[in-house]
Amino acid sequence: MKVGYVGLGAMGRALALQLKSTHSIVVWDNNPKTLESLPSKMIAASSAAELARQCDVVFLCLPSTPDVQQAIFAPGGLLEGLSAGNLLVDQTSGMPGDTRALASSLSERGIAMIDAPISGSPEVVAQGKATVMASGPDDAYHQALPLLQAISPTVIRCGTRVGDAQAMKLVNNAMNAGSRLSTLEVVAMGTKMGLTLESMTDILNKGSGRNYTSEHMLTALVQGKTSTNMALPLMLKDLNLAASLGVECDVPMHISNVVRGLLQIGVNTLGPKARLEDVVGLIGSMAATRLAPAPQVQAPPQNFPEVAAREPVVGYVGLGVMGGALARRMLLSRKLHVFDVRTELARELEAQGAIVQPDLPSLARACDVIMVCVPTSAVVRKLIFGPNGLAEGLAAGKIIVDQTTGDPTEARAIANDLRRLDVSLVDAPVAGGPRGADAGTIAIYYGGPIDIFGPVRAVLESISPNVVYCGDTGNGHVAKLVNASIAATNRLITYECAALGAKYGLSVPKMAEVINQSSGRNAGSERILPVLATHGTSANFQLELMVKDLRLGARMAIDGGAPMIIAGVIRNLFEIGMNHLGRSANLDDMAHLFEEMASFKFDAS
Repeated sequence: MKVGYVGLGAMGRALALQLKSTHSIVVWDNNPKTLESLPSKMIAASSAAELARQCDVVFLCLPSTPDVQQAIFAPGGLLEGLSAGNLLVDQTSGMPGDTRALASSLSERGIAMIDAPISGSPEVVAQGKATVMASGPDDAYHQALPLLQAISPTVIRCGTRVGDAQAMKLVNNAMNAGSRLSTLEVVAMGTKMGLTLESMTDILNKGSGRNYTSEHMLTALVQGKTSTNMALPLMLKDLNLAASLGVECDVPMHISNVVRGLLQIGVNTLGPKARLEDVVGLIGSMAATRLAPAPQVQAPPQNFPEVAAREPVVGYVGLGVMGGALARRMLLSRKLHVFDVRTELARELEAQGAIVQPDLPSLARACDVIMVCVPTSAVVRKLIFGPNGLAEGLAAGKIIVDQTTGDPTEARAIANDLRRLDVSLVDAPVAGGPRGADAGTIAIYYGGPIDIFGPVRAVLESISPNVVYCGDTGNGHVAKLVNASIAATNRLITYECAALGAKYGLSVPKMAEVINQSSGRNAGSERILPVLATHGTSANFQLELMVKDLRLGARMAIDGGAPMIIAGVIRNLFEIGMNHLGRSANLDDMAHLFEEMASFKFDAS
């Protein structure tokens, strides 16, 4: 079998190089410079038509579908050399409907065509780790399969219709771009609020804000490296196509259109030769900050002197859904004193071995470390300093650990007031929800004095080993809000793009298979997509609590002078969801909002 490759840009060249490991390849590009100094087993054809005359299978990787049409039908194009029985494999990120029409036209001449775009950078392709998405008729797909497997062992068939793989690629890339720009703008806000790039990378990758960007781009930034050499106009092109497909399918693309707009600003501002990596500087400049490693990071010490001759006595205040789950987890490995104004919640834990205290001063007198998990920072202040509050039983040297998702500014004010009593305040909110608490997998964000990090960490590790040091008091809350903002985007960009794919005609299980091993994956998609078609459960968190977190994040952005453009859209969508579905609705119920907006059902896909 003789194989040809048309289009030797950065991606096409990487793909052709993979094929030459098993085949001699005839190549052609309309830019003569790309045909100079070819490696062995690559032979340049004099024209596209000449390449077609020599080859049984012809691959194409070009900037757009119109470029593919030009390569085939223009004078001297592929069609002049193709004959019945030939196969075209289009690896272009193109418009599915136009590619399907092109395949239909070629089919009338006895020429088969499939589409097989990939997810991954040229560097990933060179490592043989790209995901190849393919779709088309059975005979053509199976003829091409050995060649596709020479590119990467991960080949996933997305459908029998030509164009389905390109639609899958657009869904994946829209998810990737949404998570990417959202991550960068929220990290820019976190930088302005005092977190380091190193700590935020750790925070996100251990929490529900994790995504392909946090794992690759942020990690590379911390190391002073680049993570991709993709051209910014190419990412914009994919978002333009995704937005166009949304219009074609009557699917509102609230998030993706804002992302598309930011990418357009990037191309207009930075120029047509800009790289995707350049948006790091652009997003940073929009927030009047710089996304870069801290010149000198204060790390928590690794060894700590003995702070007490005995194990600290620990108490827990606030036994609602989240606080109760955290307290139950602690009871597995230590004794725990508890208090809640709802006495029935305390009694439930008493049955599991907890010691119930009659009031807050009694608990404060009995305990060295007092954990608190209540709705807001205002409630934290009231239960400490209000009538019959913790302050009446506090003594010098005691530590309060606030696991509320609260206001960083108020946390710092409370810490200052407690300092007068020689009592320390640590903010240590969590990411992961009650299920993560039960499993011991949640992330815990420590903000507080560095000299007590050791003993407090030992207590927190009875909940989860994933304790991240974030800096001074208040930074734990900042970290939680950074993670919550990006986790919220992860969830909603998954719903939006899955709605696009499903209404176009892709199956949800197939989207789960492709996206969760491609560049569009995130911590939300990994939980949501496998259960979306059946409306299964991926979370146990009320919408009003998510809205509370996002409102705190919005206030923090205003205080810090960060635009938070995508995050503003996300907050608005959650506000709409809460008002429409009810305050106590679960996060998973947001899927219904996206179904209504697109007028379809996930379980029908």
